[in-house]
Amino acid sequence: MFYREVIRNVSTFKINIVVKVLTISDLLVCSAANLVAPIFAIFIVDKLSDGGLEAVGISTMIYLVVNSLLEIPIAIYIDRTKSEKDDYYLMILGTVLGALPFMVFPVISHVWQLYLLEAVAGAASALAYPGWSSLFTRHIDKAKAAYEWSIYDVLIGIGMALTAAIGGYVAEKLGFGVLFASVGVLTIVGSIVLFAIHDRIRDVR
Repeated sequence: MFYREVIRNVSTFKINIVVKVLTISDLLVCSAANLVAPIFAIFIVDKLSDGGLEAVGISTMIYLVVNSLLEIPIAIYIDRTKSEKDDYYLMILGTVLGALPFMVFPVISHVWQLYLLEAVAGAASALAYPGWSSLFTRHIDKAKAAYEWSIYDVLIGIGMALTAAIGGYVAEKLGFGVLFASVGVLTIVGSIVLFAIHDRIRDVR
């Protein structure tokens, strides 16, 4: 009975279009990334000539360090302007840039190339998420903030759970090339979805 009520509330509750589009975009991007995340270490160890377990840890470190160094300066920059346009365009730029490493991963053969692409991925995330978070926060329905964040969290969790299972199957049956290409395409689609709210982005807060 309780869950039936929850489902009825979810199906009838109206969510701000900006929040809805941002959620759909992130669902595509995060689900795509999780196609490969659980088995990325296998790719590094098996497919790179000088890859190993240490490269797995170092590549993750590079991604996180680059992201951490850039994200706060970018957030400070977008907070200094009164327009939402910079948030919006940096978000799109970061999302598109985030697809690039996945498109290139299948053709690399050395660890240094992996590290370079992980740095690009970290920069892409730093560009995308301050703007995404800013827009989500500004446009969320204040009276339903907890509910809308929960909808977002649940959808992302379900999407990532499904793709985590699918990714291993795709890699096994079709190879890492198809898997990485799928991630790149879905990420690009996630960025294209964002154009649906172009006219909703305000020049002045």
